[in-house]
Amino acid sequence: MSPRGLTRLRRGLSNQLSRPSGPAGRLVAVAMNRGNRGLNERAIELLDVQPGSRVLDLGFGGGLSFSALIARGATVVGVDRAHDMVDAARAKHHEDVEAGRLTVLVAEVEDLPLEDASLDRVLTINTVYFWRSLDAGLSELRRVLAPGGTLVIGIRDGSVMKQVSLEVFTLRSPQALAAGLGAAGYEEVAITTSPDGATHLVRATRT
Repeated sequence: MSPRGLTRLRRGLSNQLSRPSGPAGRLVAVAMNRGNRGLNERAIELLDVQPGSRVLDLGFGGGLSFSALIARGATVVGVDRAHDMVDAARAKHHEDVEAGRLTVLVAEVEDLPLEDASLDRVLTINTVYFWRSLDAGLSELRRVLAPGGTLVIGIRDGSVMKQVSLEVFTLRSPQALAAGLGAAGYEEVAITTSPDGATHLVRATRT
């Protein structure tokens, strides 16, 4: 494949990772669920979800977290920027939606259709690459978190993200996220890195 063709392929895949759509998007969602499983499980453990917790999964993609969070007694709000992912989640998890255990919405992180202090926990895995503004996104998440609420952000290390298009992805280090959280008024900011250095979880508390 020519360099130009490789660039187009990389950009197309990166666009699907950013906002999955159509048949290709469904395949990408399955792949994301498979690739994110371990990181997602560690993030949920770090969230310390309790029965009755109100939890936001921001950028849920294939909806990997929903069953695990609901099994812990949480009420879940899933927000994704991809209409196709929201439609698929409503269809797949219709029983939880009808029972009020799950709500799924289309929105961007900078403008969430949620009330102030309406959540106890926020989980977001591999989404910060696509935020228009880190500061605005962290401030908006702080707005919807209740005092004492917990935010966990999961990312892959830049060293394992060499195949993505930097026209689509904005790579952010865990240290940059931690600094942004501090500037946005969060406290108890802590970084947990996997033993192989490939992934990071950044946890913070809304004061």
